[in-house]
Amino acid sequence: MQFKNIIGHEKEINILKNAVICGKVGHAFLFSGPAGVGKRLTAFAFGGALNCKNFNGDACGECPDCRLLGTGNHPNLIFVSPTDKDGNEAPDGLVKIDRVREIQNLLRFKADGRKVVIVDGADRMQPVAANAFLKTLEEPPEGSVIILLSSCATGLLPTMVSRCQKINFRPLPKGAVAAFLSKHKGLKTDDAEMIAAQSCGSIATALKSMDGAGERRGVLERLVQLAPGDIDGALKLAEELSKRDDLDDILELIKTWHRDVAVSSVCEARFAANPFSAAPEGLIKELCARFSAVEGARRDIMPPRYANKQLTMEALMLRLIESKPAVHGRLG
Repeated sequence: MQFKNIIGHEKEINILKNAVICGKVGHAFLFSGPAGVGKRLTAFAFGGALNCKNFNGDACGECPDCRLLGTGNHPNLIFVSPTDKDGNEAPDGLVKIDRVREIQNLLRFKADGRKVVIVDGADRMQPVAANAFLKTLEEPPEGSVIILLSSCATGLLPTMVSRCQKINFRPLPKGAVAAFLSKHKGLKTDDAEMIAAQSCGSIATALKSMDGAGERRGVLERLVQLAPGDIDGALKLAEELSKRDDLDDILELIKTWHRDVAVSSVCEARFAANPFSAAPEGLIKELCARFSAVEGARRDIMPPRYANKQLTMEALMLRLIESKPAVHGRLG
């Protein structure tokens, strides 16, 4: 991976390039920002730049180190994520203490170049693993660089954050996501722009939205049409949602809907991801509360909380039909 192949983030990439050029690379970095915007790719490109023998603003892609990095087998690049030893997603979605100990053992060996450790989902470390890893951040082995990746930096220990150079990655522009979908996925311009508008600046979200997007919008349509106080309808929908594999995506879509209604009531409709009629005046506070309720439910069912999905969805659906705003927008 090279910096030139990364979409957007010119400012962030220039910071990293200049650090390498000036020989002032910190021992630890925190790449924070929404999921799917390029944090991991940038970390790999940074690791390549630190080990390329012909670095000139970017990894050359041709030297022995670059070719080995391209295979994913370079001993100087260590990637850790919430997976087991076989590379499968850990059942509880957490980075375990044994993975941290493995990193610490690997860092003890000297290397030709920089040893780069990339920890994806750093906010999903077991408490005991986070405390053990903190010692490595406090006293990093010479010649090592640690990169923590997180889409929820508030989940990290404050003491870990304080020992890292923080680089924030913003959502990608809608046009950049649409261009990627058109070029690499062959989508028509209109379809690419529609999915990009709902992606919140995340290519990963856009790619996931390509599959089953129509069905998920159908679920949202049903929610929008639920009458205030329709408890039976709300509980039935909650039960169906709790059994879906794409529940996280549906909750993100519901959040976007509430955002769009709020946005359309205070500014131009072009800022909304979906076309809706304006919300009646005075409902912004309620819409924000409902948005927060959806996000709270989404977090509850995700690691490390793992709340009961059906109970969580029932509570959410009942909240959403309670004093339901008289919003008569329609899905575009």
